[in-house]
Amino acid sequence: MSGFLRKFCFGLLALAGAMCLSLQAGAEEYTLGVQDRVKVYVSEWPALSTEVAVGPGGQVSLPVVGEVPAKGLTTAQLASAIAERLKQKANLPQLVDTSVDIVAYRPFYILGSVASPGEYAYRPGMLVLNAMSLAGGVYRNERGSEWEIERVSISSRGELAVLAGRGIDLSAERVRLQAELDDATQFPATAPGTDARTARALDEQRAIFEAALQRHLAEKASLEESAALREKEVASLEKQSADVADKLEATRTELDQVRALAKRDLAVNKLFPLERTFADVKREQQAVEIDRLRAMQELSGLQRSVADLEARRHNEALAGIQRVDAQLRDIEEQKRSLLRLVDGAAYYSSLLADSTAAEDQQQLRFTIVRTDAEGRISEIDATETTEVEPGDIVKVVRLLDMTTGALPESAPGAAR
Repeated sequence: MSGFLRKFCFGLLALAGAMCLSLQAGAEEYTLGVQDRVKVYVSEWPALSTEVAVGPGGQVSLPVVGEVPAKGLTTAQLASAIAERLKQKANLPQLVDTSVDIVAYRPFYILGSVASPGEYAYRPGMLVLNAMSLAGGVYRNERGSEWEIERVSISSRGELAVLAGRGIDLSAERVRLQAELDDATQFPATAPGTDARTARALDEQRAIFEAALQRHLAEKASLEESAALREKEVASLEKQSADVADKLEATRTELDQVRALAKRDLAVNKLFPLERTFADVKREQQAVEIDRLRAMQELSGLQRSVADLEARRHNEALAGIQRVDAQLRDIEEQKRSLLRLVDGAAYYSSLLADSTAAEDQQQLRFTIVRTDAEGRISEIDATETTEVEPGDIVKVVRLLDMTTGALPESAPGAAR
């Protein structure tokens, strides 16, 4: 156990022992001051039995009695003064039994190289070490706790591991997208010696590639099959159109011959049926041409669909590569930032350890600023076991800070 810790425990035991005593026992020779609170008991005068505080002027104010000087008096002296004043005010034949007990002492103050400088309630038997414990102990520069630094380091390393895994997945996805862009029919083989994590990511992308390729080839085959049927239909309609054209030409030739004979009143009965046949063949030719044009239009649409299917696959693969590359760049930037955090945490942890060790080796100087009953102010060199009195100002200074005569700028309570 270090010397400081032994002294700290001793101080706590001393404070605990002192608190077992009554406040009155600790106040036998104690002289009252501003902010002390007392309980006044006046026999047969319940209106005067009350709790009051010593005011800024050093007096207590009571009903009937009025203001009675209290600063610099003991509780017994104040009780006598109240009894005497009551006898005068009430014109009593004799003094009334009066007593005064201390309810709460005026606070003490602590400042300097402590964690929480300020005003604290006083307890009888308090030592400088007790005052230090109430103020949170010796102030340490707020560079962050070791756990906070370690938490940042652990969190950063965890995020780095997640980013590394994400980078592997994206790299495997890029291999698949490049294969699709190159119209590959097989996924690239995994290189020998590839680590298990990367191999697993490549296997997942291989399965996606093969499933997507099967869908693509099936859709393309369906379109090409439909296009082939339309090509056959177009060829058939073109042949039919040629046959109808030959038939139409033959009918036209025969019709011209019959018309020539009809002008000479020959074969007149054949003219009308032949003209009707010619008109029917003409309509048949038009219908075949319409069907041929429709089939050619459908064939052109199917051929465009095949081309669009290939172009869409290429465009999606190219867009995917651009997206993956952008995400990989972001991951690399995040990894660089996290690596700086990890390195900074390691450096900061070392710095904190060195700083804590240096602070633990520093010695402290204690000074008590005390004001007596006459208002005189004095400074008293103190140690950890020096007793503190109500109203005292305890100053704590590191010896290393005394070279400048000031507290560290970052310390609570330091001048700013």
